[in-house]
This record gives sequence, C-alpha cells and structure tokens, in this order.
Amino acid sequence: MKKLDMSGDREKTYNWFKTFSNSTYSCNVVMDVTKLIEYTKEHNTSFFINLLYIVVNGLNSIDEMKMRLVGEEPVIFDEINPAFTVMTKTGTFENVRFKNVKDYREFYNIADGKIDRTKNKVEIEKENYNPENCYDEYYITCLPWIEFTQLTHPIPDDKCSQCIPRICWGKYYEENGRYKMNLNITVSHIFVDGYPLSKTFIKIQDLLDNVEEYLK
Repeated sequence: MKKLDMSGDREKTYNWFKTFSNSTYSCNVVMDVTKLIEYTKEHNTSFFINLLYIVVNGLNSIDEMKMRLVGEEPVIFDEINPAFTVMTKTGTFENVRFKNVKDYREFYNIADGKIDRTKNKVEIEKENYNPENCYDEYYITCLPWIEFTQLTHPIPDDKCSQCIPRICWGKYYEENGRYKMNLNITVSHIFVDGYPLSKTFIKIQDLLDNVEEYLK
C-alpha cells in the first residue's frame, strides 16, 4: 500500500465527490460467459469459483479499482482480496475472505475449501460481516436464481467503505446460441470515473473470451 498524490489533473474531481454523502454509482453490463461455461463443464469445476477468479484478477488489473480512502488518506493497494457471500445450511449467508493468489489452481483450492466449510455451518458467527479497517477487499455476491437487469447495493455512510467496489452477477441465460450474464459493479466516484470502470468490464470480458489460456 502506498499513499496517492491527488494534486494532479483529477484533484478537482476527487475533492468534489468527497463532499457527497454517497459517492457511489453502479453499472450493469451483459457479459458473454459461453467459453467459461464450456470450460467449467469440460473440467468439471465450479462456475462460481472460476468466475470469481476471473473477476478478482480482472479488477486487480485496473489501478483505480485498488484505490481506497484510509481515514482521510488516499492510497493504492498492491493487491486486493476477494470477500464474498456463501449461503449456509440455515439459509442465511456468511462472508468468506482470503488473500488473493495469482495461481489459478491454488486460488481454486482455497476458495473451494472455504466455501465447503461455510456451506456446512449450522451456527452463524456473532462477529460483524466486515472487520473494521479492512479496505483491501472487493465485496462480491451473486443472485444465481434470477436474470436481473438492474441492481443496487446497501451503501453505508462511511466514505472509506464506499470506496470498496461491490460486485454482483446474476443467473446466466442462453440467447442466440450464446450464454449471457449480467454483471454489476458499483464503485465510488471519488476514485473511479466512467473510463476506468469501462476498462474493467472490457478486461473481464477479455479474460472470459480467453478462458482456456487464463485458467491454467
């Protein structure tokens, strides 16, 4: 993590959006997940974990997605980690988190183990969903039961938390022989303008289009 100098061309935008009580905005984009589905079926792996790996590492390739406010200090992290929801036996959900790793198979095994243990929980932990001052994360969830076209997230008043991107995807569906899925990314305008957000979607789609090469 290192401190950011915001005195350049974007200083006015940065200072302007810091005055907002809620600086977040959201975008939904239809993604083509045909090749990921084919890969998942061929290798008998988890669609969720494969997509989680692609999304997290796609986000980490864009600097703005790694920028945060820590107190009043603008910083950029070297690497951001996944934090995602898993439904338990009780029908409620728990947050699962771990340090991101670049190696696909290591990432897959860590995620698979944590998901399995969390699914089989019968008692929910009493601690808060998100630890305080834990800014080096992406908050990720999914709605695999519906094909949504719009989605909003509950956003706290805390500006530091607002700067953590929130990601959700819906149920994939078939259209003209291809499989599509809506991906929602919610970001803070304090750091993320429309261009880097667009680059993020484009990067994730590129990874989805080259899944055989990427998931090695």
